Amino acid sequence: MAEPSTVEPTDDAEPEHGTTPSFQRSNAALRALAGFENALMFIVLAGTVVVILAQIFYRYALEQPLSWSNEAATDLLVYVAFIGFAIGVRDNAHVALHLFENRLGLKARRGLRIGELLVLGTVLACVGLGGAIYLYEQRDVVSPVGIPLWSAFLPLPFGSALGLIHLAVEIVALLRGADLPGARTVEPDTSDEAPAVPPGGAA
Repeated sequence: MAEPSTVEPTDDAEPEHGTTPSFQRSNAALRALAGFENALMFIVLAGTVVVILAQIFYRYALEQPLSWSNEAATDLLVYVAFIGFAIGVRDNAHVALHLFENRLGLKARRGLRIGELLVLGTVLACVGLGGAIYLYEQRDVVSPVGIPLWSAFLPLPFGSALGLIHLAVEIVALLRGADLPGARTVEPDTSDEAPAVPPGGAA
């Protein structure tokens, strides 16, 4: 009799991408953090749209272009990028190829996933630390249009810190035996096997 083999995603399991994992949703503090991140992302996106529309209105309707709108919109987009990156880490929504990973067993996939998270955590720690150092060094610098330079670099340590929180939560959950999202044991195809002969022979 053939044994169950690999581990692959399934349509009826928890989605692997784009949905907050169950170990994040089951904790009240993490749910509150997720709500804060989503609300902050909405505010920053709305602010970006408002600034761009204001620039268009002042430039073409009043013919008095705003001096600060381009820089403000660019800074807000940096916030969108780093907060969105943290949300992507939380929801496991970043683009990934699983051609190799899906051929492994459950334990191997769990170990590989933890290794991936550790590498990503190292990158986030470096980006966040570098951003925090530069932010501190430029804390008294103001741009020509009057925007403090530290505000443009704040999303680097802030977004990295949020991402590291979600990475740590997932690593702990995996070490405690949490299921890999969308994983199941695949039963082998037995359609080509000969049918069992009932006792007493064929009729």
